Amino acid sequence: MFLKPSFAAILASLASVEVANAWFRLPCATPLVQERVDPIIAPGQISQHLHSIHGGSNFSMNMTYNTARQSSCTSCAVAQDLSNYWTPTLYFKDPTTGQFEKVPNGGLLVYYQNRGSADVSNGGKGLKAFPAGFRMISGDPKKRSKLYAEGLGTQAELAERAIKSTCLRYGSGNTGYDYYGFPTTDCEAGLNTRLHM
Repeated sequence: MFLKPSFAAILASLASVEVANAWFRLPCATPLVQERVDPIIAPGQISQHLHSIHGGSNFSMNMTYNTARQSSCTSCAVAQDLSNYWTPTLYFKDPTTGQFEKVPNGGLLVYYQNRGSADVSNGGKGLKAFPAGFRMISGDPKKRSKLYAEGLGTQAELAERAIKSTCLRYGSGNTGYDYYGFPTTDCEAGLNTRLHM
């Protein structure tokens, strides 16, 4: 099983507006590796940019469902989940020196939630595993700003709203804020990006 949040994020979670009665949480504190590899977008090739990869130890540029399942360990807290999760690695361009500095990776937190009519409390079958070979891509690497009014309800607006971030500023005396794209200030306590799928 592969899940690929492809929006730059330090902390990511699958958040919900609806009540979720069945869920589990998958914390991944430290990346397994940081490499120019993306077996979904560019299998067998060097990726266009650096990724921070979490999860099963068999991650590679030619990885398949079967090789992932043969991983001997994971960098995430749930040992049975041998999936891989990766995001583009973030860099900051120092305005004084012009140098690019890698932004520290604070980890990844994934919530698998069951909502709506599929939930057992609503007569559904409950939380189920993704099918063998499942791969997911989320986000748009070319997107830089929000285009649609929130609540419009079109597919384009829903896709855009699926990725939302918060600039965390607690302890700094500054107020945090939600945003789409990239923050407009320092985020002294980090970034939190939520991918709704």
